[in-house]
Amino acid sequence: MSTKTALIMANSILPAAAILAECRNQAAAILCADGGANRARECGLVPDFIVGDLDSILPETRAAFAKVQFVHRPSQYATDLEKTLQFAVEKKFTRALVVGITGLRFDHQICNLNIAEKFCSQIEIETHDDYGIGTFIQAQAPEGSAHFAAFVGQQISLFAFRRAEGIVTDGLKYPLHDEALEWAVRDGLSNEATQTTVTIRLRKGTLFVYRVR
Repeated sequence: MSTKTALIMANSILPAAAILAECRNQAAAILCADGGANRARECGLVPDFIVGDLDSILPETRAAFAKVQFVHRPSQYATDLEKTLQFAVEKKFTRALVVGITGLRFDHQICNLNIAEKFCSQIEIETHDDYGIGTFIQAQAPEGSAHFAAFVGQQISLFAFRRAEGIVTDGLKYPLHDEALEWAVRDGLSNEATQTTVTIRLRKGTLFVYRVR
């Protein structure tokens, strides 16, 4: 199946212009989660869709994007990021590069990661900020796996927001051999790549892998 990529912009701190441009170049469309449209306007990007309850969009942003398609989803039982990811799934996007979900309010950051994990079985998600790239690996029968290009010495962190089991790694300084990571029990902060390809496999659960740039 071919990959159809969306750049999803949320309403927090965006990465540096070069990182944002790289994400834009990979995307077939830009989707803004409500106030993310303000961020897009500030950096000179024009979205294809603006999704959400539309209560955070500034009047000048509405004027600038008068020809953009607004997708009004007023429900207060989902965040604008959740609505935008759902819209991306409905539009048959298979990959989402998500920016603007870190920085500012810490509770929002936690919620954003929670939402991203919720959707990672429906759409491949990468989070991008100034410091690194985050990816979810989800166990599927008989296991989940991912291969990452790396550089020697690159810091790579592994987190399970609940519990992930049967984790096996190749190419990391501190390897895991059929082991478990669990929230508030054991994490994998700041491991290091020892070769230019890192492989991670797991039998149960979901891992969040963060690769420092």
